Amino acid sequence: MNLREVQIDEATWSTGSEARRIEWTSGIQALVSAPDLVIRPDLHRLEVTLGQQAFELRALGAGDAPLTTITLSHDLLAPHIQEYVDIVRQLAKTDATGGLARLEALDMAKKVCHDRAGRTLERRCRELAVDHVTARRLYTLLLTLRVDTTRLVGVHGHRRVR
Repeated sequence: MNLREVQIDEATWSTGSEARRIEWTSGIQALVSAPDLVIRPDLHRLEVTLGQQAFELRALGAGDAPLTTITLSHDLLAPHIQEYVDIVRQLAKTDATGGLARLEALDMAKKVCHDRAGRTLERRCRELAVDHVTARRLYTLLLTLRVDTTRLVGVHGHRRVR
């Protein structure tokens, strides 16, 4: 058995716009339905709570048996989130007339930032036994919870490098 469900706390979910809930659902599906998901095998449900100071990840096993709880302070992810959002904003301002090379450089910077955030989560979420790809997906979900990505152009996907 493996991760079957990721649940966002009710307070966050209920105050999110329809567009944000769609983003969150997409992030959840990227985790739950990934064929290459690497995560603790006895983990069935992950509850994600967005608090004032931190994210709380509560891992539950069969029959909702508590496995572990991980607290990720917002300060831990803030530099990654700020850098990522800054890069995405620069991408949105740069068009083809700004140069293809600049677009590709910014897109690569976005990937590097995403990788760094993934490595941070890998270290902090050892009890979940996530690999780098899964940690990147988790970062994407946490980013969308912390920042309204529905208002950011270019936040999803990466350009193909020539």
